[in-house]
Amino acid sequence: ISNNNSEAPSSPACHPHFRLSLPNHRWNNTTKFRRIYFYHARKAGGSSMHKYLAKVASHYNIELKATEWTAMEDPGTKLDNATFYVTHLREPVDRAISHFKYQGRWSCPNLRNKNYSPSEENAKKLETWNQTGGHVPFQCRARKQEDNGRKFKAPHFMLGECAVNCYSQWFSGLSCPEWGIPAYQQYQVAKEKLLKYNLVVVIEKLRDPKYVQAVEDIFGVPGITERGNPFCERPSHLANKNHPLIVHNNTREKLTKLNQVDIKFYHEMTSCLDSGWYNFPKWDPNRFELNSTDMWTAKAAKKLENQLERKRANADKEKEEKKKEEKKRRKRKKERK
Repeated sequence: ISNNNSEAPSSPACHPHFRLSLPNHRWNNTTKFRRIYFYHARKAGGSSMHKYLAKVASHYNIELKATEWTAMEDPGTKLDNATFYVTHLREPVDRAISHFKYQGRWSCPNLRNKNYSPSEENAKKLETWNQTGGHVPFQCRARKQEDNGRKFKAPHFMLGECAVNCYSQWFSGLSCPEWGIPAYQQYQVAKEKLLKYNLVVVIEKLRDPKYVQAVEDIFGVPGITERGNPFCERPSHLANKNHPLIVHNNTREKLTKLNQVDIKFYHEMTSCLDSGWYNFPKWDPNRFELNSTDMWTAKAAKKLENQLERKRANADKEKEEKKKEEKKRRKRKKERK
């Protein structure tokens, strides 16, 4: 066990590692990890990351736990954790606009309704996508809780739609208005948590083959660039293709000003990658407790991987069928003329 109290940890986006964070700012460099934990930040390439990590977990028969919407796990808060912590980042304004196109422009239930026709007239505007909860300020719902036999209701953090300082909110889990915790304090807690993670994947860097190879070498498994299949991806993609979103400069500038806390956070974590030099560790089987999951967990991981593959195959099939239908439609139109 190494004690690094006097030295601030480096960004795990630039310096991934196989150390385990322990309480009181200590690190263990000999832990054999029994599970991978992935925090999924929405509309930042998380579905693809989840798919890849499911593949890794299935390949080595180790546990994978993934969460989104709620606060991320905080490493070093349990004595016997043995967890390799992973999350990801995408430029905050680009992420916010992508989230708007996916869920904020038209709602997912509407897009999945065959009788619904998305249009400019029934679309919400990007100009109102400027709040901590998307189009509206974020509010926490009350949830029943129990403490020493005493039952009560208290605010529970669960954030789905988000346009402003979303990483600070998700990572800290402290943005319920009832708690009165300012954005900068949320950022500080989020940063403290993230610096205890083992790996932070920067989505923009996946365009660089050298970066892709460096990340895949950490796990010894290829496939990180294979696309996932988010729940509403196909209908939202089609709606936005038919009605392209125009992002005006002043709208982007306003989102940039609103997301200053997250933009600072993003650059602090990722600017060290600007050199294009990736000195990442390579897969070490001695650092993971391979085949550590029970039969049920292994089957569940494999089932998830198979489900993701089937979704991808169905998406490709549906795409081909649409192309055929469009070709037939054009042919009929031409014949009528």
